[in-house]
Amino acid sequence: MPYTNKVKTIEDALAPLRSGMRLMLGEFVGAGEPARCIEALLASGIQDLTLIANTPGLRGGFLKAKLFASGQLAEFIGTHVGTTDESTQAYLTDSVRVAEFFPMGTWAEKVRAGAMGLGGVLVPVGIGILDQPGLFPARGAPKDKLALDGREFFVERPLTADVSIIKGWRADTFGNVEFRGTALQNQREIAMAGRYTVVEVNEIVEVGAIAPERVGCPGVFVDAIVQGLSLDEQHALYKAQWVKLGRLPREEAAGV
Repeated sequence: MPYTNKVKTIEDALAPLRSGMRLMLGEFVGAGEPARCIEALLASGIQDLTLIANTPGLRGGFLKAKLFASGQLAEFIGTHVGTTDESTQAYLTDSVRVAEFFPMGTWAEKVRAGAMGLGGVLVPVGIGILDQPGLFPARGAPKDKLALDGREFFVERPLTADVSIIKGWRADTFGNVEFRGTALQNQREIAMAGRYTVVEVNEIVEVGAIAPERVGCPGVFVDAIVQGLSLDEQHALYKAQWVKLGRLPREEAAGV
């Protein structure tokens, strides 16, 4: 049985993304960001995006953080905005709408609900705190609650996106993805929660090269594969940023 080859140029892979859409990005405080896709997005002129991501990224003008300063975002749905100066400034000046924040586990469950086609999830975290009057004025209404077996729960609706972009280590040409390190977090669910999903990888291999037990996201959930930085280039990019932030001695990055 022949497998569809889903390898595309970044331009072709991102062609379905339009202004005004909901975009979900995989990452964790800058780790596991799809660098090439973010660079292409910054150069695209696409506007009024709703960005759905765990965090705004890594400080110091790094990759995704630039989206908050570029004027391309209309709204952010995540766990907080304090990891970058750009996102903090956008929040404080209301240039990017933040209707509410979600505890990290709640955010992940909302993504999972979107991935699995659920109508929502019941979450007890934050009862008595996140439902205080006036806490989230941008919401316009109190958070929905439900009582069950003598306990109160927030009714958290699923998170889905028009386009999801995830980052993997390797993918075969059909889109089966292998992750490594921090990228092992909920990128599969992010892929499944998007109506159209792009994966950026360090290496593209033939079908069969990735052992079945190493597949972190099956190719049926991936629509396009793009070649990103090589692993060495990725390490150099992050090492340079950590040196810039003073978190890594300059001599450790020498020769990168």
